[in-house]
Amino acid sequence: MVDRAVAGGLAWAGIAHYFVVEELVRRGWSLPYSRRTNFISDLGAVNCGTYEGREICSPDHVWINVSFALVGAAAGLGAVLVRSAAPELITRWVLALYAAGGAGSVLVGLFPEDTVGPLHALGAGLFFVGANLGHVLLGSRLRLLPRWRAPPYGAALMIVGAVGLVGAALVVTGTDLGLGIGLVERVVVYGADLGFIATGLALVASRPALGGRGSADYPAADGR
Repeated sequence: MVDRAVAGGLAWAGIAHYFVVEELVRRGWSLPYSRRTNFISDLGAVNCGTYEGREICSPDHVWINVSFALVGAAAGLGAVLVRSAAPELITRWVLALYAAGGAGSVLVGLFPEDTVGPLHALGAGLFFVGANLGHVLLGSRLRLLPRWRAPPYGAALMIVGAVGLVGAALVVTGTDLGLGIGLVERVVVYGADLGFIATGLALVASRPALGGRGSADYPAADGR
């Protein structure tokens, strides 16, 4: 069970690759790309031209779309692995939310914004809500469970998730608060990704504290 918890943590930590890929794909643009006014998904658009009033052309779109899919796979797989070692931490609700968020990110990668728009939008929504609401619930567990008690980190994870949910609502309604819709979207996505990465690294770093107990030693957290 120790190895599964660490493997899950490594899967989440591996989401860090996304930030490298995003920057490299952005640099491949010949057109101006603004983090304030361009959506992240513009990087994954497969065609060059005008899309929803924005000029887009992303020569390296394949790489960011693969990255979106890998992020989703890592989010879901990490949750499954960590739950197998600590079901009292990754409850059924947290697992379901992370799985939904992961599936959403995979959809975003498989269906770029200028191909099958409804499926792309569905995937983005699932990731926005699933990942961030999952962080809120996981953060609450980290604040309360005796064995995993980490009030400051748990509170921080809850705040990150809550801010992400507010940001998701702003993106859906097209409200940018004067910051630029691209920047608001990045608060949602970057926060979700960083929540996974930080929690994954914490799990890997705490490996010695995980030893000696299997999943059978933990209660099922009342099935939640």
